[in-house]
Amino acid sequence: MSDKDERQKIMRNMMPLVLGISLMGLICILSFFRIQSRTLNIWMDTGINADLVFAGFYLIWLVFESFVSKKELGRDRKTRDFGTCEIYALGQALTILSALWFRPWWDRPDMIHILGGLVFCLGVIFRLWAIKTLGRYYSHIVREVKAHSIIDSGPYGFIRHPAYAGMILANTGVLIFFFNPYTAFFFFLILIPAILLRILVEEKTLMNINGYKKYADHKKRLIPLVW
Repeated sequence: MSDKDERQKIMRNMMPLVLGISLMGLICILSFFRIQSRTLNIWMDTGINADLVFAGFYLIWLVFESFVSKKELGRDRKTRDFGTCEIYALGQALTILSALWFRPWWDRPDMIHILGGLVFCLGVIFRLWAIKTLGRYYSHIVREVKAHSIIDSGPYGFIRHPAYAGMILANTGVLIFFFNPYTAFFFFLILIPAILLRILVEEKTLMNINGYKKYADHKKRLIPLVW
């Protein structure tokens, strides 16, 4: 392998970690400005700022994800990921950052915030369950993995891509909690299409795994009985 190829491999492996850390920093900055803003902060008359609590839980989630990204640094596998990681990360970043930056439609604390928080937590839990179940085969970058076996236990017993389903569900919680038209735009027109594109790219690699086609014939991608 040439020095140029080696540098490209290192940069590709570092990308998820760099993007994750950058997003954490931006969330911290916007959270600070949000609690200082009288037009954005609807929790001034309450004992706790739920926006800040939500952002805190989002950051904790990103920390867990960063542990997965860190493992990418030592991997030497052939990537099949040609830009989908960056588009996917952009969609996620724009969704949460726009949620923190723009004024929500909700002008006071309500039950809708509890619903959004619950949906977010369920999505994160489902995603982390999927990551743990897949174990060493899970990656933030689409790769060819030698001796890859089919995992059909846990959430993979219901759908083929539970980690992506968890990502969608978690960010649905973000949309509900902080609802504004900008966040809805980024969620539906960037994040969701990026996830769908990534699934299609990923499955071109997965279909090379012995037994995956048979597994795919009996399991939907994201929504049982639908797709």
